[in-house]
Amino acid sequence: MQKGKGDKPRTVPIPEALYTELLAYLLELGKRGALLRTVHLGRRICAKDVCDIVTAAATRARLRDGVTARTLRHSYATHLMDRGVDLAIIASLMGHRSPQETGVYLHVLPHRPEAAVRTLPIGERS
Repeated sequence: MQKGKGDKPRTVPIPEALYTELLAYLLELGKRGALLRTVHLGRRICAKDVCDIVTAAATRARLRDGVTARTLRHSYATHLMDRGVDLAIIASLMGHRSPQETGVYLHVLPHRPEAAVRTLPIGERS
């Protein structure tokens, strides 16, 4: 359980295989508390730490400028949307109060409406 905006509790589902790996890691570590901690300070990582880590990794990978933690968040929502996940589910996963907030990700899939219309049966009578 983590806290989202406004200190509201938020549960983030993860794949079962990852859950198993995380449990093994924690048992090996023998510690309780935060899963991710800074190496040099031993404290739980914060949002700024994540941003710094992503930016540094993008720089090392020679990715275009401007790849941030927010870019990863945007990609996550876009990939879910591209796979046909319901907008209300994506809104919940993103911690949005409503699917309307999630609508910002719709612009990246310009051919999605045409693809949706192509799924309709042609020539069938109801």
